Amino acid sequence: MDLSQVSSADLQKALEPISIPTASPKATFQNWAKTFRCRPARVFAPTTTLQCRQILEMGRREGARIHPVGVGHSPSDLACTNGWLVRMEGVTGLKTIDVEKSTATFYSGTVLHDVHKLLEAQQPPMALPNIGSISDQTIGGLISTASHGSGLTFPVLSAHVQSLVLALPHAGAPIVRVSRTEDPDLFTASLCGLGATGLILKVEVEVEPAFRLREIKTALPVDQVLGHLDEIKGSAEHVRVWWYPDGKGMVVARANRTYEPAQPVASFMAVLLGYHLTQFFLFCSRIFPSLTSLVGRWAWWLANVNSEVVNDGHKVLNFDCLFPQYALEWAIPSENTEACLAEMREWLDREAADPKGLRAHFPIEIRWSCKDDIWLSPSQGRETCWIGLVTFRPYGLAVPYRKLHTKFADVLIKYGGRPHWAKEHELRPKEIEALYPDFNKFREVLDRVDPVGVMRSEYVRRHVDGEEEIAGPVPACDFARRS
Repeated sequence: MDLSQVSSADLQKALEPISIPTASPKATFQNWAKTFRCRPARVFAPTTTLQCRQILEMGRREGARIHPVGVGHSPSDLACTNGWLVRMEGVTGLKTIDVEKSTATFYSGTVLHDVHKLLEAQQPPMALPNIGSISDQTIGGLISTASHGSGLTFPVLSAHVQSLVLALPHAGAPIVRVSRTEDPDLFTASLCGLGATGLILKVEVEVEPAFRLREIKTALPVDQVLGHLDEIKGSAEHVRVWWYPDGKGMVVARANRTYEPAQPVASFMAVLLGYHLTQFFLFCSRIFPSLTSLVGRWAWWLANVNSEVVNDGHKVLNFDCLFPQYALEWAIPSENTEACLAEMREWLDREAADPKGLRAHFPIEIRWSCKDDIWLSPSQGRETCWIGLVTFRPYGLAVPYRKLHTKFADVLIKYGGRPHWAKEHELRPKEIEALYPDFNKFREVLDRVDPVGVMRSEYVRRHVDGEEEIAGPVPACDFARRS
């Protein structure tokens, strides 16, 4: 259908069933962490490809800004807009499985939990080759930020994508298929496109026969880990490290493929202690900040045990995010990891010695990925170590975090850090251009496929275009932003 020939009145009539009324609570969007909210001019909930195209065409005619969102798991304002918000979680399902190519094509709004179920239901059962810490995102949102798992032989998850189907913000909202051989520049840009290169409709991704992972967690002193990072990072297919600064220890998790029967580990006491009591202690530390280091030692006491589990791959690699949180994560060249963590350790020790010093709420997470060639991937051109920090919001309440996160980011920037696009950062185009050799290629693609900026969200206009004064999304927790 050539939508450019359809009248605006007919388009408007077609959009009415998927337009969320402004009086509806769903018309105000809030990210998962409830740290940012926005009230878009219009909100749409499409369920078909045609409806997605109709939204783009109508928005183009009316001069609207359009931004897609999955489930809004990004803890930054990336998912927010005051323009037209397109909630893609209704465009779901498995389109096809190509056994010969070992690929599966999903509609972009399919949540990863459903991706796993759909692949497991195949005969024989299939699985994604790698996954990150959560499966709450849509597959389209996952690749739009070059999200990652962990493993020296594994790239960011976007690198497993073989092709994309996009609706472009041109007259008629044409549909295009892009891949390494079909408009490779648009394909590469869209593998970390921040929702700006077009509406992603379908994602063709690599799959493999379903597998389990045997993961062994070992609790170790900090010195024993920091002095052997080069050995540890390659000691298994998937290696993760959690550092408990107040507990003075680290947990190293090593996972390898296996086909043994599942041996999951779960207990009522783990839920009681690890979730409910921890949240209560965090709440107490919000009132009495001096208790924060005690919470850190409590967390280390819970984690300071060796364990082993065998389960389906995604069930091992995923973990519970626990509570709403402020989060940031930076990617540094892998060879800088030991020096970076040593400096971070000195800084955190100084803070710990100061009764009024800054405190990390919970463990610092350390992971790795191999290099890739995606223009805006933080792993572009270099083996990468990802270092992340969260500050929890017990019972959804605001807590001071900004000074801690700013100093944390300053250390990582010093060692060549690139920010995770889904998490908060303050970098502007000149700084980003210095970190990404192909940043200008990305901007050239945006100018080609969207010359009038239909899909330039506030986030993209701030970090890619350099617009400083934007009436954009507002923080949902003003107290925390000031602290």
